[in-house]
Amino acid sequence: MSKEMAAILVFGAIMVGAIIMFVLEQRAAARRKAARGGREVDVSNLIAFGSAAGEGKKTHD
Repeated sequence: MSKEMAAILVFGAIMVGAIIMFVLEQRAAARRKAARGGREVDVSNLIAFGSAAGEGKKTHD
């Protein structure tokens, strides 16, 4: 086997691995979204206001 063919096989294996990881992450994200009742959580609110923003409460009483 030539060096070029080995390089193509290694690159192909890396690409297949990346695609599999991408698909698994998309499925996990869909499960997390379904667990939240289908609503999106704005990450900027979580950073600014903490985990209470995920519950729809931006201030604490």
